Amino acid sequence: MKVATKAPVKKATAKSSKVAVHGVGNSLVANALLADMQAHRRQVTATPDTARDFLTRVGVLTPSGKLKQLIRA
Repeated sequence: MKVATKAPVKKATAKSSKVAVHGVGNSLVANALLADMQAHRRQVTATPDTARDFLTRVGVLTPSGKLKQLIRA
């Protein structure tokens, strides 16, 4: 009777980020996610107007540009 064994998992590290993930597929997904997040950050913070627009869309600023009260005591 044969016993099934698991294939060894190779540890791969993302070159751009020093984050260790297991498996080659996970490494590719992590690298793509990090690259996408970095591109979004660059796009959002490109100008003060785009930063204000982003903060308004996520609900941190009012449409007039004032800081919203996020926590009410």
